[in-house]
Amino acid sequence: MKPYLLLLIIPFLFAMIEISSPRAEDEKEEAPRAGGPCEYHRYEGRAEITSLQKAVDPYKQGKESWEVKFRFIPNQEVKESFAQVADREFLLEISQSSFLSQEFIERHGVQIGRTFNGYLLAITRGTCTPVLFEFPVFSSK
Repeated sequence: MKPYLLLLIIPFLFAMIEISSPRAEDEKEEAPRAGGPCEYHRYEGRAEITSLQKAVDPYKQGKESWEVKFRFIPNQEVKESFAQVADREFLLEISQSSFLSQEFIERHGVQIGRTFNGYLLAITRGTCTPVLFEFPVFSSK
């Protein structure tokens, strides 16, 4: 083979290798999405506090904690069969905590029989948590 042909072929081969090799940004595959995107149907209603018991929270050592349960009364018929809430009690969880602080209980006047406006969210699309509750009064203070 003639030397001048090698001078032409070698840069061409390097260019082909560069084009065909994966780049760092190409190697970053997105992690599979777990659960989303999800959509929910919102049902307005109110929660009635049904139970208020002292609890031991291992993460809040020495601080008084409370387990609070409620029942939800929607203002309209809930169409989704999996989201039927009649005669069911739910644990009131704020910021992913199963137990509420004494300060939270006092600040919001949480007591048995008290009601709070809120929403029941029933999933309509995706694989997230099927039923959620939102209580704007708890997030605004």
